[in-house]
Amino acid sequence: MPDKPTYEALEARLQSYDDLLHRLLDITPLSVAILDQEDGRYLMVNPPFCRNTGYRPEEIIGRSAENLHLYVDLAERRSLIEQLRRNGRAELDNVQFRAKDGTTFYNHLSARSVSFNDRPCVLVVTTVTESLRRAHSALEETENRFRSILQSITEAYYEADLHGTITFCNAAAERIIGYPREELLGLNYRAYVTADTVDRIYRVFNEVYRTGGPSRMVEYAIARKDGRIVRVETSASLKRDPSGRVVGFYGVVRDRTDQIEAQEALRQSEESYRSLLALAPDAITLSRMTDGRYLQVNDAFCRDTQYKREEVIGRTPSDLNLYVDPQDRNRLLTRLRREGRVDGMEIDFRMRDGAIVTDLVSAQPLPFQGEDCLLVIAKNITALKMIQESLRLSEEKYRNVLETMEEGYYEIDLKGRYTFFNEASRQMHGCPADRLMGRHYREYLARDAAQAVKAVFQEIYRTGVPATILDHTIHRPDGEARMVEMSAYPLRAPEGTIVGFWGISRDRTERKQAEMALEESEARLRLIFNNANEGIYILQQGRIKFPNPRIAAIAGYTPDELEGRFFVDLVHPEDREKGYSDPLRQLEGAHRPGVFAFRMRNKAGETLWVELSTVGITWEGEPATLNFLRDITPQKKMEAQLLQAKKMEAVGTLAGGIAHDFNNLLMGIQGNASLMVMDSGPDNPQWEHLKSIEAYVKAGADLTKQLLGAARGGKYEVRPTDLNQLAAAGADLFGRTRKEITLHKRLHPDLWSVEVDQGQIEQVLLNLFVNAAHAMPGGGDLYLESSNQSLDEDYARPYGITPGRYVKLSVTDTGVGIDPRDLKRIFDPFFSTRRLGRGTGLGLASAYGIVANHGGIITVYSETGAGSTFNIYLPASNKAVSARKDPQTEIVTGQETVLLVDDEKGIREIGLLLLEKLGYKVILAAGGQEAVDLFARHKDTIDLVMLDMIMPGMSGGETFAALQQIDPQVKVLLSSGYSINGQAKSIMDQGCKGFIQKPFGMQELSIKLRGILDVDA
Repeated sequence: MPDKPTYEALEARLQSYDDLLHRLLDITPLSVAILDQEDGRYLMVNPPFCRNTGYRPEEIIGRSAENLHLYVDLAERRSLIEQLRRNGRAELDNVQFRAKDGTTFYNHLSARSVSFNDRPCVLVVTTVTESLRRAHSALEETENRFRSILQSITEAYYEADLHGTITFCNAAAERIIGYPREELLGLNYRAYVTADTVDRIYRVFNEVYRTGGPSRMVEYAIARKDGRIVRVETSASLKRDPSGRVVGFYGVVRDRTDQIEAQEALRQSEESYRSLLALAPDAITLSRMTDGRYLQVNDAFCRDTQYKREEVIGRTPSDLNLYVDPQDRNRLLTRLRREGRVDGMEIDFRMRDGAIVTDLVSAQPLPFQGEDCLLVIAKNITALKMIQESLRLSEEKYRNVLETMEEGYYEIDLKGRYTFFNEASRQMHGCPADRLMGRHYREYLARDAAQAVKAVFQEIYRTGVPATILDHTIHRPDGEARMVEMSAYPLRAPEGTIVGFWGISRDRTERKQAEMALEESEARLRLIFNNANEGIYILQQGRIKFPNPRIAAIAGYTPDELEGRFFVDLVHPEDREKGYSDPLRQLEGAHRPGVFAFRMRNKAGETLWVELSTVGITWEGEPATLNFLRDITPQKKMEAQLLQAKKMEAVGTLAGGIAHDFNNLLMGIQGNASLMVMDSGPDNPQWEHLKSIEAYVKAGADLTKQLLGAARGGKYEVRPTDLNQLAAAGADLFGRTRKEITLHKRLHPDLWSVEVDQGQIEQVLLNLFVNAAHAMPGGGDLYLESSNQSLDEDYARPYGITPGRYVKLSVTDTGVGIDPRDLKRIFDPFFSTRRLGRGTGLGLASAYGIVANHGGIITVYSETGAGSTFNIYLPASNKAVSARKDPQTEIVTGQETVLLVDDEKGIREIGLLLLEKLGYKVILAAGGQEAVDLFARHKDTIDLVMLDMIMPGMSGGETFAALQQIDPQVKVLLSSGYSINGQAKSIMDQGCKGFIQKPFGMQELSIKLRGILDVDA
């Protein structure tokens, strides 16, 4: 049985423990105090308690916490006392103390009921947690700022698991990808990327997983839920959990110009940061310096390392494999020997379950029970380290996002000076970062813009409410101006006071320029649209949409009246199948011409010809056609006129040739009849027969005039004429023969004069009067009306006439009218509605040709059963009307020598007899060359040449030119079966003295000859 220790030994041992306790209280960073349980007075405090509260020991001992006003909230002290009374121990967290200087700090309190100096006391151990709270506050501030920034930018952020299924995305991703958030979460990327990019995206994710490095920006197509395809670019990086294990991917997606922040990363980071805020109490150990065996450990150490106390005492850190790096203990001892103590050395420890924790170690040598020992206090800062690392990663991510996003981010202080900005903001200002930092924002704004921005910042400072987006211009040092949209928010300190402003700036220069260019383009297109000569409109489901003014003018409606109207309502009933159904068939894929013409009716009921071209388009999401409609009514009229002219030209050529040959035949008959008449008298039994022959010849000659008129055969004698007088005289003469027809004359009193062949115009009027009489077999009314008209280019162009002043003469009857089918042929030669043998069909054709040959037009308007109106337009003249001479009726003879030139023997023979009968000497020539030779030999004796125009070999024109070379003053009477047009008119213009048309009688010939021969007499 061991010896019982002596009193002195017990006292020495007690003293040793007492020394150990005091050294422990001195070295520990924990605040330790012993209070009287009854009155709460402090009996003992250690140095950390004094340092934390700011009091000296003598200011504390003997006083209570209530006397010192130590507890900010006395309810916390009462709660501590209540727990002690009930449980004999107490644990309180976040207890706020007030130091001597008035500052406050938070603590974790552990209290136990103990006996001290034989008195019931309370042992209170206090751990200051203020630094952790500040770190947590800083983390929350950073997270809040990060969250606000992510909400302000326009880039999408996503996180996906290793299968490519979205586990998180922000609101911007909904806008870009086009799915609601609840549908995006859990949606695999294969569901919204286009089929041709699925494999490429897979390879990108696989490369990131394989290499561990982030991907470059990858561009690909997304098929939104609404079917629209958008182009995006995205990045991908590995996502790891706090232990470093790869759990998926994260990245940002940009839709063209907008970069969207990855809000999911913030949420995950926020959860990680909160989990790191849990605090652990400090571990305290006492070990021998020589071999490192543990002599004493506290509960916190056991709790942290997960070992029981009996498993630790007597063993070394190496036995427990606590040091992650075994050299850390050697470094700790080396520093201890060099400096005498160690404060705040970071060392990683391995727990029983293999977990690694980081402790902040403080150590001091301590003799204990006669041995050199080491007192170590290890504060578990693993949570703080994790928070710091997360904060670093968060700030790094925050800065990476800021530096890579296209929007500018800025922070300014209350004086308006830049304190932070990202690369995009620096580029907007166009100057180096060191030059921009600390400069006032107004240096880059115009004065008015600077005042406006200042007013916004002042309003934000006053109300704390973020500002709406501003639109202003930054003036860069290089002279370039950038148009910027800016949002502004209050920048707050941790305690909530506003210390500046932050915001997002978006460079909208190109967008603004594009908008301006678009506005200019739209203005130009609107100008073209509103002033286009073609009608433009959209046709959708058969209804007119967006009509321009021209289509409204063509249709005769206002644009508002046309809007929504069925286009088929405007189409002529006979053309509706082509004009309305074809565009619908085109939309269904049927083939049809790109341009086609049809008829339509305007609001006034007038029929117009239009030409339509159609293009298939999509309008407001529905199929439609873009239509271009052109009024081709004048063109159609011109085509009709051209067709009529071509027809008349073809028929006229034939009719002219027939008339020429027929006139030559009539010439032989007329000449012989004239000779026989001159050689006989009224008492001759054959006199009446001879006169009848002359009458038939005259009728035949009138028929050839009709033919030549239909062939636009020329004018014989043109002079300024009063059309009122000519028309009235013809109408009166006609009226005397048709008593059943009542004449009505409405003639303009100041009618302009016209230059016409009066005989031909009389023929035109007579043909119109006769045509009207045939339309009114039972009698009726005939209206004759004249007026002065000015025809513009639009009216004149379809008829091929010159715009200007015209005299209009209208002949209207109240007869049966003209069938619409006959109107198209009414002016065709030989066309007649009368029975065979009752009309030649040349009357209206002759009228058309004569009027056209005078440079005018004739039109007709008729309705079945309502009569007809013929309108004649003749060019007005500024010449005064000349009096019409009465024709000479006597035969005039002569004695001069005449050279008669004609290729037809019969004409030469009858001409010889007629000329000799009139007293002239005659030289005959059978052709042009013979005539030239004879004239060259006998030019001094030949007084006049009677020249045929149409001859084989040398024509009449060539013969006349040759005669003029011999004698420029040669007198020539041109003779032809044609009228004066074409070649005859050209010869007359070259100086020919006169023209006589075959067939002619002796009286007409004698007058023409004397008219030329007597000019110089």
